Amino acid sequence: MDHLQQQSRDAEQRTALAYCAGCAALLITLVCVAARAGDVVVDQGPPRPDVILVTGFRDFNGEENPSAVAATRLNGTGSITSVVLPVDEAGVSYAAGLVSRGAVAAVVHLGLEDATRDLRVEVAGHNILAGPRGAPNSGNCTTRPVFAGEPCTLATTANLGRLALRPRETWSTSAGDFFCNEVYYRTLRAARRGSVPLVPVAFVHLPSEATRLV
Repeated sequence: MDHLQQQSRDAEQRTALAYCAGCAALLITLVCVAARAGDVVVDQGPPRPDVILVTGFRDFNGEENPSAVAATRLNGTGSITSVVLPVDEAGVSYAAGLVSRGAVAAVVHLGLEDATRDLRVEVAGHNILAGPRGAPNSGNCTTRPVFAGEPCTLATTANLGRLALRPRETWSTSAGDFFCNEVYYRTLRAARRGSVPLVPVAFVHLPSEATRLV
């Protein structure tokens, strides 16, 4: 019986990993298309490197983080370079720094959302500074901004109009008020301060189901 249970567990794990990687790959495809679509007039500056940055976050409370697993599995696929970020200020600033230096063509952030069973495609980041790790954050863009005096909300720079969602994939207007949201806002801000065409930046929250299975 224990052997059968282990086989079942292994099968569930493979399914979860394939689901996470498949969801991420879907959005990466969208971002790649957006990066090369020619929807905006390109300036005459030097071309950006052909690098699609995919990020996940390190483990939470000693449990494997599906965003890190999915990002790692996608590393080296085509032009994808994956990085697993620490859950701190250095982590949330990393991608923004690369975008500001023109070192990437597109960015897809992945994170864990333990309050949903669906994949969530985040359409915007909010100017809310994350609280201490593990602590609730009751701030907003007025009382606890990442950047004082700047917009409360920045929309994704990826062309999400090209994405047809499948079952268990939903749109979301709130990336939360923790590090997932902050990394998204910082990277979007860096993209919007850059040259035209804007670097496509998107964020996908992986569902809580993946946390139990991965």
